[in-house]
This record gives sequence, structure tokens and C-alpha cells, in this order.
Amino acid sequence: MELKASLKEYTASEFQTLVDKIWAVDLPKQEHDRLINHFDRIAGHPKGADLLFYPDDRFEWNDAYLVVHHVQTWHQKQGVAAFKPEAIPPAPRPSVPTSPVARNLAQVQAIAADVSASEQAIQAAFDIYAQAIQQSQIVPLPIPAQESSISVLEQAQHAALMAVNRFEFHKMRIEFARASAQSNLSFARSEQAQWQSIAHQINETSDRYTASLVAINQRHRVLHDEAEVLLKSLQEQLIRARTLEGAGPAQAAHIVTASTDFLARRCDVLLENGSAPLFASQQVDLKNAIHSAVAEFTWRNNSGESAGGRERAAVLQFEFSSRADTQVYGVSVPLIELVPLEGRDWHTLAATRAEIEVPFRLYSAVVPAKPGTMFKGLREVQTLSQVYLTSTPKSPVADRVRVRAARRGLQPHSFVLTVDDAGPLTIHWTAPGLQDASISPAVVEPRRLGFVYSSPLPILESITPEAEGPSFDDYIVVFPADSGIDPLYVMFRSRHEYPV
Repeated sequence: MELKASLKEYTASEFQTLVDKIWAVDLPKQEHDRLINHFDRIAGHPKGADLLFYPDDRFEWNDAYLVVHHVQTWHQKQGVAAFKPEAIPPAPRPSVPTSPVARNLAQVQAIAADVSASEQAIQAAFDIYAQAIQQSQIVPLPIPAQESSISVLEQAQHAALMAVNRFEFHKMRIEFARASAQSNLSFARSEQAQWQSIAHQINETSDRYTASLVAINQRHRVLHDEAEVLLKSLQEQLIRARTLEGAGPAQAAHIVTASTDFLARRCDVLLENGSAPLFASQQVDLKNAIHSAVAEFTWRNNSGESAGGRERAAVLQFEFSSRADTQVYGVSVPLIELVPLEGRDWHTLAATRAEIEVPFRLYSAVVPAKPGTMFKGLREVQTLSQVYLTSTPKSPVADRVRVRAARRGLQPHSFVLTVDDAGPLTIHWTAPGLQDASISPAVVEPRRLGFVYSSPLPILESITPEAEGPSFDDYIVVFPADSGIDPLYVMFRSRHEYPV
């Protein structure tokens, strides 16, 4: 919406639209903050933006009309008009029913209207879902078109799921209204006919809702099963196409991006295309899991309580949300979490491309999910990506990690590292402001990782002889001396895990 220079340039209805827009919270954070700051600057009320989030307790929460009323009343007390006159007088606010019968009747009618609107929304979502299934059956040849086809179908699948969930939300609401109507009818001493009519209406709505819910769930299941078969086939075709064109995750060059913000203090997952994969709380959970596992390994190694064989601790698990994702990822950990920084000349080690012993290392794996515990809509999650931490001092695995120097990037406060392996993998670290500027403010990307979990107390488990041994692909990254950034440990997903 257009933002105006002063409050007097808004009509009351335009200003109310601004409040509604802020409360909708359907904007990127940067744009949402901009609207709040704009409100705070022009409102002219002593409470400023607090009117939006800390209203007077005498009034109902989330009523934009009352926010406008507060602003208008305050300006009137100062002897000035708050808003520009309306070109057309606003419609009068609907009167609120005052009698118990009228209030209950309005509630029952509102429920019926909401159920009807939800049914229409589901029908529209199902139509789009079915259309996406039909269009996805014609597999386009170019890889970007295949990726787009999968994404469109997944988005339609998610939209249908959300529409069904919103419809199911009405179930408890109807049950409460039905019980209330029956109770009111039983204890009413007057207006029996009106209470009887209300009970009859909510019973009709309940019966229609129950029948609709059965039909909706049946159609949802049919569409879901058809889409899942198709998505599995599309993913397999996409993997083959990438492999044939030399564009597979283990073949082509890939660029993963990360922020320099809190670089040496937080653990994070590194993905392509610059989206932040973990919330701050998940970063903290991952760091705590690593810290706990390192402490347990250290105690066992020092006390002689080690089991003798190879052991590992799962510190992170997740699932990629889209089947179109290349699923290239890495994990970065402040090196100080794994090894003391003192006593080594890290810049010399990086300049000579040295390899050093590190007592703890990370590696990736694909593991089966616990049956019956994880569902994404109607689909049960079968496998998860998992990151393990293992102790290397008394282990037969190789215990040397490559030390490499990150060079400065073209942008201010940015750094670049390209790893040694055949399929070039480059990490770009950029300042948060530069990362945000590279993403359109109008675009809100869905979370690329789901079912993210790091146990606060990871359990050490033995690596059985039948299990595939660790496949390490890790580096110690040393930043320029004048950057003030401590060395970083970075692990990449094993290339053996990528399907071909």
C-alpha cells in the first residue's frame, strides 16, 4: 500500500487499512517493521506503536477500528483533526446484538457462514490440486522446468492440506456451540421458540459439517495418494536428468551461502540459494547438542570408560521439505567447540594447506525415521538426514582435517572458500544486510528443512560392524587476520549419499 507523509494525508478508513495490514503479519519482517515504524512516526499519539500491541484493557484485542478511534480522539482533544475527510462517508459499524437470544443466533449464523466459506475454499484448493496433478504428468525436459513442476505440485498439496486443516478447526467450535444451544434450550424460561430455532440451526450445521468432513477427507486422500506416486516418479526422473547432464550434486559446482553474523559463535546449516535454514533457537539447540556430546566423549576418553569400539552421537536431524531440492548441505561449527584455538598458528597452517588432527569430527548419514512418529500432512516421513559427532583419538578412522584459508569476496565484509574435491563446492559468507538485499522483499520462501531436532543430551551409540563407516568431508576455515573472525569447522554431506 502507499505510505503517506503525514497522518492528515490519510482518511480514517485508509489508516485503518494500514493497521489491518500490520496486524495481518503476512509480510517479510523487513517490510513489516517498516510499516510499524511508519505508524509510530505519523500517529502523533503519546503511545505511538504501543497502540498496536499494548491496547487499553477496556477494549477488545485486535480491533483496528479502536486503534483509529484512539488516535482520532487524542487529536480531537488537542483541537485538531486527525484525518483527511472521507470522500464517501464510511458505512456504519454493524450493531452488536445485546440480548442472549440475539447473540447466540448471531454466533450460530456466523458459524454456518464460516463453514460454508471454508467448504468453498477447500473446493477451490482441491481444483488447483487436481489441475497441478494433471499438468505434472507431462514431464518437461529442461531441468529447471522439472524442478518447477515439482514445486508447483508441492505447493498445491500444501495449500489443500491447509484448507482441510482450517475446515477441521470448526469441529470443536460447532460442538461447543451445539452443547451451549442445548443447554440454553433446557434452562430457558422464556423465548422457547427462539431457543428451539437456534438449536435446530446449529444441529443442521453440525450434520452438514460432519457429512462434508467425511467427503472432504475422502477426496483429500485420493488426491494425496495420486500426487505422492507422481512426486516420487518426478523426483526419480529429475535425479536421472541431473546425472545425465552432469548437474548432479556430486558432479556440478554448487554454491552454499551463509551469514557472517554470529559466525564464530553459532552453529548453522549451510544450503544453496541463501535462505536461512535454522531458526536462532535451533542454532542454539545444535550448539548445545555438540557441546554435550563433546563433554561426554571427553569424560569417557579421560576416565577410560570408552566402549573401545567406534561410537557416535546424533547431534542434528532434519528432512528436506521439497523433492526438487538438490539436498546439498553443510554444517558449520565454531572450531573452539571441538578443539582449543590456542597454541597453533592457524594462518600459517592455512597458507601451507596443512592437515591436522582434531579430536572430534562431524559426518552425515541418511537414517530411517521411527515408524508412525513423523507425518507431513498425510505423508509419513520415511527417512531423515542426520549429522553425527564422533571421537577420533582412539578410533581407527582417519583423524586429519584439511585447513584452508577463506579469501575476501567482492562485496564488503564477505568471504569465499572453494573446497578441494572434484565437484567444486564454494561457500560464500556475506553480511546480513547484503543477504537480505539479494532477496526480493515481496518473496517469503517456505522453510527448506522440516523436522529439525537436536537432542539436548545426545546418546552415545556404538557403530556396529554392519553399519557403513563414517565418510568425512570436512575443513577448518581460517579467515583473514584483520577480519577478527575465529576459525570455523565446516562439514559437508558425504557425496556417497546422493542418489544417482
